[in-house]
Amino acid sequence: MEGLERRVRETVEQYHMLDSGDRVVAAVSGGADSVCLLALLCTFREPWGVRIRALHVHHGLRGEEADRDADFVRSLCEGFHVPCHILKVDVRGFAAEKGMSEEEAGRFLRYEALEREAADWEDEDRTGPDGGSADSSVRPVKIAVAHHSGDQVETILHNLFRGSGLSGMKGIVYRRGRIIRPLLDVDRDCILKWLADHGLSYVQDSTNDTLHYTRNRIRNQLLPEIEQYVNRGAAGNILRLGHLAAQADEYLENQAAAWIKAHVRKNSGAYIPAEVFLGEPEILRSYVVMSLLKELGGASRDLGLVHVSQVMELAGRSVGKQVDLPYGLAAIREYEGIWLGRGDPAAEEGWGDLPIVDMEVFSRKKGMEFPKNVYTKWFDCDKIKGTPVVRTRRPGDYIVLADHNHKALNRFMIDEKIPRQMRDKIPLLADGSHVMWIIGYRMSEYYKIGPDTVRVLQAEAGQTRERKE
Repeated sequence: MEGLERRVRETVEQYHMLDSGDRVVAAVSGGADSVCLLALLCTFREPWGVRIRALHVHHGLRGEEADRDADFVRSLCEGFHVPCHILKVDVRGFAAEKGMSEEEAGRFLRYEALEREAADWEDEDRTGPDGGSADSSVRPVKIAVAHHSGDQVETILHNLFRGSGLSGMKGIVYRRGRIIRPLLDVDRDCILKWLADHGLSYVQDSTNDTLHYTRNRIRNQLLPEIEQYVNRGAAGNILRLGHLAAQADEYLENQAAAWIKAHVRKNSGAYIPAEVFLGEPEILRSYVVMSLLKELGGASRDLGLVHVSQVMELAGRSVGKQVDLPYGLAAIREYEGIWLGRGDPAAEEGWGDLPIVDMEVFSRKKGMEFPKNVYTKWFDCDKIKGTPVVRTRRPGDYIVLADHNHKALNRFMIDEKIPRQMRDKIPLLADGSHVMWIIGYRMSEYYKIGPDTVRVLQAEAGQTRERKE
């Protein structure tokens, strides 16, 4: 067995890409990489019983050259006795309609067509000759695409320059869902040599030589200069970095999943407890947040590190602060943590439960240090007129601000931009109508410790009553 064939077979086996009797839709553009992919897949037909179909997507962008490519693929597949479907799409029109680049539109339409081709094949095999159900338990059809190690290097660099995290630095994954990439461990030079040795021709896409697309600039300009002037082994080093990033990313995703299972309360949204969350390393916190955002949003394309940072910053902010996120999601700082989701968090069962506030009175002594915990406050006990009560807001409530003026609590919450749905749920420590402390937010200026304070009331807010029980 030749070197390239052996390496591809090892990749297929290592990542469990194919099983005996599998059906595979091969994406065939007619370029060197996809011709090599199709030819290698055909070598698996007899020993593994693999069935193959090919799909060529005509983008409608390159006129006669694109027509030539489609004719070439049709002829190639006939020679390999592989059923072939030529599909024409309007990339330019789709790009204009969706407000994306032609490069992005082409990629989207290609993968959409491949998924549809695979699904149609599954439907065929589920339907018997008479139109009835033949087999409802058939395995999913695989989709094989021809990315090689050079594409991997380009992807890692592209993601690096775009500010990606570890997930982007791992580059292209070997398999995702039904998609497999058997050539990902072989380079372009090996592919070209293998094709030449086997007398296989291919077509050239003229747009690959232009510098119009970002990936082309990385491939044709940037990477060659790095290898010439920085390190001839740069591509290999970048690939090793990608493997390390993939291992680290997988480990951290598993750690985040375990943390979420242990600590996050889920209903229609998700509730992150702030105290234990802040005690974790920043990298784990970021993975927890991103995992929850992906789960709640149902997608990840529009999510970035900036959104993760916005959510993480809420843990150190005051109750009621909110950030809006992609996919209609919001993150809201509550008394004990951060709520993530859509709609009204107050509608969720258990949301807004009043905390237990432990109180004790002691004499103030010289040199005593004020508590630094945001959920522990000192009040001048002799200024309290009644019995402090933990409750939510009521009509007539007010708070005294730094200028010693009274301000209606309702107006204070509006001015502080506390979301309407949260205002009736924020816990308060109140002395009659005078709000001593908006718990987790701020206390009334009137009750602050001064030089004449003799006795101190210490109030420490702990868990909510429901979670305590």
